[in-house]
Amino acid sequence: MDWTRLEVDGRVTALARGLCAGVATDGDAFVVPLRLPHPAARRYDGLQLDSFGVLGVAQGEHTWLTGRGADGRLHLWAAYTDGSMFVPHSLEAVDAVWAAPLLDAHAGQVLTTCLDGGAWRLRIHQREDAILGGRAQAPDLSLDGDPGTRLAFAFYERDPVVVAGPLGDDGAPHALSLSRADREWRRIHLAPTPTALCSVATGQFGRHTWVAGHLDGHPVVYEVLPLPFRGLLRSSLVELPRLELAPDSLGHRPVVLVDEAQHDSPVFVAALPRGNRLCWYDGTEWKAHPVPDGRVRSACVSGGSVHVLVDGAVWSLPDLT
Repeated sequence: MDWTRLEVDGRVTALARGLCAGVATDGDAFVVPLRLPHPAARRYDGLQLDSFGVLGVAQGEHTWLTGRGADGRLHLWAAYTDGSMFVPHSLEAVDAVWAAPLLDAHAGQVLTTCLDGGAWRLRIHQREDAILGGRAQAPDLSLDGDPGTRLAFAFYERDPVVVAGPLGDDGAPHALSLSRADREWRRIHLAPTPTALCSVATGQFGRHTWVAGHLDGHPVVYEVLPLPFRGLLRSSLVELPRLELAPDSLGHRPVVLVDEAQHDSPVFVAALPRGNRLCWYDGTEWKAHPVPDGRVRSACVSGGSVHVLVDGAVWSLPDLT
């Protein structure tokens, strides 16, 4: 079965939870609901973005986008689904230089980062507090590097937000969780300790949360265990086939989990020396299917198909899993 490329006049720069978004060749933002066959892009005439395009996309009562507008300021945009109207909400009040919406019918949060003395600081706000300059939900986290390439995160409705990457003052790979009831990030214990973490995803309507990375050039995936006690959250190591990752991929995202896959085992894309492969467990053994070449940024299941953002293009495949 072959992959189908989403044809758009421009570049796709964000993909999350059934939507992708990007910037057209003339600078206007567009959004595409993900399914097969691909629908036409929903274009927002006059919603001009810089060359980085849409930084994050989410679906709530409106489509929510983050990006830097023609005025040079970072905004959270409420974009109506018929493409007729959009409303900008500046994020200057929280000094944000990068942001991603965590918004749906039940969740109303925004991840932001600011630069403090040249160092990245990660914050999470309720939507209104992010717009008005209110307090963050939890203490800031240090982030070693650009959030667009070094930070991974996922959430499902009212479930905790999980972030992963080089977090903390030591810049080591950490995964942390924040529930609505907590005011503190809770660290997720990962054993064995990974070399790096690069992806987070949920599955089975929030019943699973997985964190992926690599260790000694091989993929590692951990399932977060929501056990009812304080302190470190536990995780269990998912048994994977022994795959060799492409050496030149290790500084990027060599393992990308497919978000919202409805299976008890994770589905992921791995950058192997022989090319990208979509990997899944069929109940008996692990299987693999080729994925178009390029750097994989994110992936999800929507409308019965798998959708993968590779460089600036989205490729879709009927769900083989």
